Order: sequence, then structure tokens, then C-alpha cells
Amino acid sequence: MNIMDTVKRLPCHPKNRGGQRRAEQIKYLCFHYTGNEGDKAVNNAKYYQNTVVQASAHYFVDDGEIYQSVEDLETAWSVGGKKWADCPQTGGGSLYGVVTNGNSISIEMCGTARNGQRMASETTLQCAAELGRALMEKYHIPMERVVRHFDVTGKHCPAYLMDAGAWAAFKERLRGVGAEGGQAGGGLPHEKMKLFHYVKDMPDWAREACTKAIRAGVVNMDKTGAVNIWESSLQPLVWMDRAGLLDRTAGA
Repeated sequence: MNIMDTVKRLPCHPKNRGGQRRAEQIKYLCFHYTGNEGDKAVNNAKYYQNTVVQASAHYFVDDGEIYQSVEDLETAWSVGGKKWADCPQTGGGSLYGVVTNGNSISIEMCGTARNGQRMASETTLQCAAELGRALMEKYHIPMERVVRHFDVTGKHCPAYLMDAGAWAAFKERLRGVGAEGGQAGGGLPHEKMKLFHYVKDMPDWAREACTKAIRAGVVNMDKTGAVNIWESSLQPLVWMDRAGLLDRTAGA
């Protein structure tokens, strides 16, 4: 099943979005995070439907659901505003005035875990990547036009993807996930790829990174202790570990 077929819709309040646009005007895909913990896509969608805040995003993603709050061919108010003052120090805001509300689609990632980290889980990251890949294919958005809110205004969003290594790892996730749940670029589909249920069954090079990711709340275990991670998701965890992100997130 195409991930777009699973999207549910709760339109935001009309005063939270802009007007209509044409498909050819969509040039960029922008990722955000809600900045919350323990939140769900449906709750975010309901909030923007019932509350006038003059802000919005096209999609909200969590561990199990995707809600569309603004239609693709409508403008969401998601990357506007002033450039952050600390851009010279952080390196953010390099695309200020280039990426706009009118030429971008925005995906918000929820922080489903309640662990004080406000960080998307492994499942949410994977779901956001699959949705992103489908939108890239639909609107012919190349990888070089996939951006963070951080790149546009310098806002610390998504905070856990501000680091260059973490962002590169997430973009590898985008490259490795096709619209039908397999790998893009001729890679193995999931039915031919190994699914690791437990850390002990993973390759030696991935175990430490996955263990740290579990402690940090990036990877979730079910009641049996299973993590259920596809082979293609292990390398991004290793890159995050090498960048020191999992140590910082875990409070080490």
C-alpha cells in the first residue's frame, strides 16, 4: 500500500492557512518537529482545526498515523517569520527568503515518547521519511531541495536534526525508502530485507548504536523487548551515534 493511502484528513481552521496554489509551484519539502513530548498527530490536527493561531503545517506524523491539516495545493503558514538572531552562530537561515510558505510542503514530526527529550521515535522518523519520499516523487522535489525549518529561518527545528551528521543520516533514510515501503534507487524491498526483532540479533557494528538509541528514546521496544527495525534503518543510527547525538540525547 502506498503511504499516501493511509493519510487521514482534519482540515485546519481557514484562518490558519493561505490560499490555493498550483502543483508546479511546490519546489521544496521542509521537515519540522512539534517540540512536544507524548503528542499525537491527531491531537495536533484537532488543535489547528479548532484554534486560530495563524500557523499550520501540511502533515503531522507520529508512530502510527499521519494526519493532513492543509491540502498540498493550499499554502500552510509554516516557514514564515523573522530570521533568528543566532543564525551566524548556528549556521541556520541559509535559505531565508528562498524557501517560502508558497513554494514548500511541511511535515511536522511528533514526539510520541514521554522521556523529557522531545525527540521523534525511530518509528516516527521512518514514517516521516516514507511520507517525504512519496511527496518528493509526486512533486518532483530533488534531494537538494529537502530542508529543515532550521535552514529557512534558523529556528531550532527539528532540534535533533540541527547537527549536520544527524541531518545527513535522515536524508539517507529518505534515499533508502521508496514510496511503496522499499528502497529507492533499485534497492531491496522490505520483503527481501532483514527485519531485526532484537538487538542481540543485529550485526556487531550496529548493536551499540541501537542500544544507545533505545536509552535515548529514539528507538522503542514493545512489551517483549523487540525493537523491530529494518536493516536499512541501522546505518542512520550508527551515523547519529558517531555524531554524538545519541550520547547527548541520553544525557550521557
